Amino acid sequence: MNYIVPALLFSGISMFFNGYTIRYIKLSKLIRNLHKIPEKNYNIVAQIEQFRKRLKYVKWIQFFSVLSLIFATLSIFFGFLEFNFLYYSFFIFSFINFLISLIISILEIKISTKALDISLNHGGHNLWN
Repeated sequence: MNYIVPALLFSGISMFFNGYTIRYIKLSKLIRNLHKIPEKNYNIVAQIEQFRKRLKYVKWIQFFSVLSLIFATLSIFFGFLEFNFLYYSFFIFSFINFLISLIISILEIKISTKALDISLNHGGHNLWN
């Protein structure tokens, strides 16, 4: 394996991290907009609970993505220096952290669909009237 493989992983992680950041921004906007909706037509407590869980997951997704980027960068660095043990070790650490962030992302998606179910199944009432 040469230093190109961690470099490719680095670019892939960057794309995913960008997506995670966009997800965080949209979630923040949803939370801010939640306060504009009258409480009588919206199950606000359940929604806030889902938002808290999602924010926690997005925070951990971003944390493991950043760790993965750092380890990929170190792997490329040690690849240039031809320190093979450190090169492979940091590549493996990068890959593992990236997988952890993807797994947490799946959990966050599951929670986001629960939040949609809460909105859609709120006692059969129209949420906007």
